[in-house]
Amino acid sequence: MRSLARTRLAFALLVLLGAAAPARADDAATAREHYQKGTSFYDLGRYNEAIKEFEAAYEIKNDPALLYNLAQSHRLAGNSEQALHFYRTYLRYVPNPKNRAEIEDRIKQLEQLVAQKNAAQLGGQALPIPPGGTTPPPVTTPPTTTTPPLTTTPPAETTPPVTTPPVTTPPEIVPPPPIAPPPGMPPAPAAPAADHHAMIRAGIITAAAGAGAIIVGAAFGGFAVGAANDVNNAAKNGEAYDPSVQKRGKTDQALEAVFITLGSLGVATGAVLFFYGRHLDAQERVSVMPVATSTGGGAMLRVIF
Repeated sequence: MRSLARTRLAFALLVLLGAAAPARADDAATAREHYQKGTSFYDLGRYNEAIKEFEAAYEIKNDPALLYNLAQSHRLAGNSEQALHFYRTYLRYVPNPKNRAEIEDRIKQLEQLVAQKNAAQLGGQALPIPPGGTTPPPVTTPPTTTTPPLTTTPPAETTPPVTTPPVTTPPEIVPPPPIAPPPGMPPAPAAPAADHHAMIRAGIITAAAGAGAIIVGAAFGGFAVGAANDVNNAAKNGEAYDPSVQKRGKTDQALEAVFITLGSLGVATGAVLFFYGRHLDAQERVSVMPVATSTGGGAMLRVIF
């Protein structure tokens, strides 16, 4: 019975170690792939394609940094209303970003541009814009006055000229120049220097294996206690002494110490790897990268999943 229990215990340990391995992070990998494609399209100036990739990444992993990238892409693509929406949504999730003053300035410019477009479409009557914007005064046409000629003969009847209101073209919004990094600071990295997620996964696996070893060690401790009870019961009942029982108990006791020691080291090592990986990942997860294009400049928030 004890041999059967040991066999089952070893099988349970193998199952436990197999279950501790991390599952494939399909969603995170897919989001990272869409984000990288969107970044490539953004760098190439293909903003409409970048918008589709950033939207696909946000549907999988709704990180607010992707909202900022969507706002930048829509603005450079000429989609003023969509850019305005995404800038406001980004500030709703991240109220105090480092570049808040720049974002607020872009919001004001976009609000004016949207209002001017609406006014031009309705002949001087501006459509209401979302809350938070400023509505410029309606476009009005100055009255046309005519001075009659000074003649001695009565003027002939003439048909008054038909005047057409002038069509005003909204001024072009020129984006500000790209933001240069502070002196002495290196540019934002294009990709993380190391895969901190691998360190986090290694910590989880190591800690799980250590916990399994502790469980196995506790089981061997129970076997050692059972062997000691068998020896004591045999002595009380006047039965013959069986040295193999005592030997088995000492072996189980030694295995208990080995597995518990190894398990404790595994749990401690896994915890160190896990928290250190999380610390490094938090430092390099988000970075702001200045971008210059043929039509202007700006900045893009780079996200690492």
